[in-house]
Amino acid sequence: MPNILIKKAQLLHYLFMSRSILFFLCLVIHAVCTAQNVVIQGAAKGYENKEIGLWIANDYISNAEKQLTFSTIDSAGNFILELKSNEIEYITLKIGKNIASMFIEPHAVYDVMLYPPDSTTYHNQNLEHDIKISIKLNSKTEINALTIDYDKRFDNFLSVEYKAFVGRRAQPKIDSFKVAMNAYYSTVHSNYFNGYITYTIAALEEKTNLSQKKLFENYIDKKPILYNHAEYFNFFNTFYKERLQSYSLTVQGSDLKFQINDRGSYRGAMGVLIKSDFLNNDTLCELVLLKGLYESYHDGTFKKSSIIYILEQIITESQINEHKRIAQNVLNSFSKLRAGSTAPMFVLPDKAGHTHSLDELRSKKYVYLMFFESGCTSCLQQMKVIPSLKKEYGNSVEFVSVSTDKSNVDLVNFCLKNPKFDWVFLYDNSGAQLRKEYEIRSFPAYFLINREGKFIQAPAESPDGDIDRILYDITKPKGKRHNVGDKGNK
Repeated sequence: MPNILIKKAQLLHYLFMSRSILFFLCLVIHAVCTAQNVVIQGAAKGYENKEIGLWIANDYISNAEKQLTFSTIDSAGNFILELKSNEIEYITLKIGKNIASMFIEPHAVYDVMLYPPDSTTYHNQNLEHDIKISIKLNSKTEINALTIDYDKRFDNFLSVEYKAFVGRRAQPKIDSFKVAMNAYYSTVHSNYFNGYITYTIAALEEKTNLSQKKLFENYIDKKPILYNHAEYFNFFNTFYKERLQSYSLTVQGSDLKFQINDRGSYRGAMGVLIKSDFLNNDTLCELVLLKGLYESYHDGTFKKSSIIYILEQIITESQINEHKRIAQNVLNSFSKLRAGSTAPMFVLPDKAGHTHSLDELRSKKYVYLMFFESGCTSCLQQMKVIPSLKKEYGNSVEFVSVSTDKSNVDLVNFCLKNPKFDWVFLYDNSGAQLRKEYEIRSFPAYFLINREGKFIQAPAESPDGDIDRILYDITKPKGKRHNVGDKGNK
């Protein structure tokens, strides 16, 4: 996802959309509003019959993205996206390589207009580029209205006081601006917006000569970690940039390379790192460790194999779900497996000894592939969700579970104990080869493969996660997604 600071500059120049421009699908809106928390509807002239997706950052360390929903822009250039959201989120709308971003709030309906790319500006067709978006703002306290208003004041402050920054006399000016903004928005009771103000100013102060100690005390120490806040992590990532690498070169942190490279010890690395300045608790220490492992994978500071091993330990041992997710996203970023790449081929026996190939399984259906071990408790719990998915999508999706146990007898016994599991079960008789090709590091592991043998997701969402939504979207007729393009709705 592009840096939110770029988006702020973009939002400052957007015009409010007039009521006369918007296309209203009254019946659809009524049905959607009663069933969904958030609706984004509007016009995208010039993008007719193209797919539009809605994405969020899955985390701000690896910068992995996650698609929440998608739809098809109809022949008149109109679209509707609907999703559930329980908090303010910064989202990106994507039409191919054309992207535009905005904030969404729970239980809100947004009327927007997306503009075609500026024909006067050269765009690399292989890179994502921004397009203009207009948002009709119905309230001054709506999050987009607030951030647009604040961004104007922020940019005006920079343009007026730029000489103070050049002359290194900026801090008194920043202090005055901070007081003024807190007073001006004192009646706004939005934790997200308050964080927006706080960490845009923090990022500004970080570029001045304010001490690291003061920055830590003001913005990190005893403050909550805002995992889903882009401005927080814009500051955080700069403040802790290469902290792991630089600390390993100090006398105090000299044992860090031994703990990572030689022992491959997550706990050992944490024990050394927590002695560092500005890391005063395990949660913060673990997050900085994740950031450092991600940064150092390609720079040679630590062994790649050791980095992977420690990330696997964090996924297993961390008490913080957000950190487990970040560690998995970081591992995924190292992977050669990508959406659109070809899934490794296999020919494996079932419990009766009959062989099945991936080519055979995906010839008529999508394949939802799971790797498991019979003694894995979480594997069993996830499998209990699959029957309901199979009932809903079994005509279009082949559910396949691959046992990695020591022998086929283990698979047979597992199936006997769980007779309600009536989908395809195979035994991995390739030794470690297939697991290596699919980069299996922990169980269970999931992959979604299309009929051409290409990954749709690698790894895929779990049965109790978002896979239901993904299967729903890929198995629906494209012209019927969210009723867009249905003549009966016009």
